[in-house]
Amino acid sequence: MRYLVPIFFLFIGFTSCNDFSEQNEESIKINQKRDAVFKSISKKWLFVFPENTNSEIKETISNWNEWQQFKRELEEKPKTSLLAFQMKVKNVSKKSDSLSLTVPENFNIPQVRSRLVTLNTKIKSLDTYIHLGEIPEKRILTLITEINEEIKGVYTQWDEVVIKKAIPKEIGEDDMIRALDTTRLANKKFQDEIIENENKPKPELEE
Repeated sequence: MRYLVPIFFLFIGFTSCNDFSEQNEESIKINQKRDAVFKSISKKWLFVFPENTNSEIKETISNWNEWQQFKRELEEKPKTSLLAFQMKVKNVSKKSDSLSLTVPENFNIPQVRSRLVTLNTKIKSLDTYIHLGEIPEKRILTLITEINEEIKGVYTQWDEVVIKKAIPKEIGEDDMIRALDTTRLANKKFQDEIIENENKPKPELEE
């Protein structure tokens, strides 16, 4: 009987060592996988903001504080860990929320706001996926590509706004507009005279 106690403790110790060893191996595998995902995202993390844009676009976005903050946040690549990327995406997501609500007046049209909303949606998806326990690496990399496409799309939409502004009016269009305005004013004056005459008291007929 006295031999059973030491054997029992030896068995417990051996079992505990095995459990610890298995947990340690599992922890190592998880860390290795997270490191691999970190390296993969780090390699892909590059966001392009076109520089060869129209001077009006450059001036507008340089004075657009929300866009500048969003741009700086995306261009700064985390260098330490996957957690740093998660924090980065969370910050970018917060800053992208305000973009469609603060569009400068000369670009504040439905098409531009729609582009910015779509861009924000992609970033929200990135924020969701990168915070999952099991991070879908391929989906993260795809979203980075899609976000770049949306950024390019926003700049393209701005270009279209500027181009449409620069299109000269057809010859005679100004004269036509002035003629229409003159006609409208004449018609209004004529209608006012008719109304005025109708409202004048009519002279009574002598019996």
